[in-house]
Amino acid sequence: MKYMHRAISHSLKYTALAVFLSIGISSQSLYSQVLCSGSACDLLPTSIKRELSSSSSALENQYVDKVLESMTEAAVLSNINSAMMGPGIVNRFQVGAGISVAGQKKEDVSVVYQNLTFNNLPNVGATVTPNINIAFNLGWILGYGPSDTPQENANYLHRFNVYLHGFQYNFANNDVQDLIKRQQDNLKLGGGISNYGAMIRFHVFPSYGDEYGVFEFSGISIGLGLHYQKQEIDIVYSDTKSQTIALGSTAVGSWSGNTNFRFKSTVTSIPMDVRTGFRFFYFMTLFAGAGTSLNFGSSSLDFSREGPIAITATNPITQASLTQSGNLSVALKGKASPPNSMGYVVGGMEFNFLFLKVLVEAMASKNIQSANIGVKIAF
Repeated sequence: MKYMHRAISHSLKYTALAVFLSIGISSQSLYSQVLCSGSACDLLPTSIKRELSSSSSALENQYVDKVLESMTEAAVLSNINSAMMGPGIVNRFQVGAGISVAGQKKEDVSVVYQNLTFNNLPNVGATVTPNINIAFNLGWILGYGPSDTPQENANYLHRFNVYLHGFQYNFANNDVQDLIKRQQDNLKLGGGISNYGAMIRFHVFPSYGDEYGVFEFSGISIGLGLHYQKQEIDIVYSDTKSQTIALGSTAVGSWSGNTNFRFKSTVTSIPMDVRTGFRFFYFMTLFAGAGTSLNFGSSSLDFSREGPIAITATNPITQASLTQSGNLSVALKGKASPPNSMGYVVGGMEFNFLFLKVLVEAMASKNIQSANIGVKIAF
């Protein structure tokens, strides 16, 4: 559980800081509402103030929606990669726990709106999904014995394995809050993650191996599943580092403040894939596969930032500079939908220690990568 807390904290901190600090750089003009008050704002030319107040749509369309799209795509892949299936072989019954992490970084985004320019804004997405897994062989649970029953006594149902997973995680947990406070004192985290799913796999070609257990072919299996994931993440970040904003050609601003970030995502995926693998000396199994997933759902982002701003304006004729202080507040909203379909490849290793199995599974789709690490007990 300590490992799970650490992984969640690191992933969310990466998401929060990389995403909304980058938004913070651009936020100077974000929203359907940008409020600049105080003597600092009086230094700005009327044209710049007008552009500042009307630039929200450009920032939302050119940047915020793209960041939200990256986060949603990462959520889809972590949702697909949450079942801990490995090579797809279950002899009797397995139970385990793990964590799935997904992330991607696309090319930086530059937003240009009239005389305002926001260069090289990061476009990243990351998500994390803890999970508890149960798997069983259909032939075994219906009373036909384990799936490694000799071929002459095997039943056709031994070719079917069923995988179930689910988890609910609340960031209000005191242990999580203490861990976050130790690592990032100015970061507050709320909300939670829940995920549920099931997949059934059918071995088109059953596994077989030599009588000494030195080598085993895992067969070829196809799977069809239904995975659901819901995320609600609330973050409050007190930023002591100022960001610099170019406000036309004659004014520069320095802005710091508190950032509020709320990300909501609901994803339903129907993954379909094929897998195969090889086991060596009983100890290690290598597996690989490929598949595609149909996806449904939505995601939204609410962002606000408020804090002091210092603006330095330079007279273009006399080159004299004047600095004044004020306050700038910004808010924005974004919406995105998951891709209708997502192809992916999967590969990894499973290590066997008597009844204990350690799984490391990687999945990739274009720019997105996901890793699933977990431990299973086989009965």
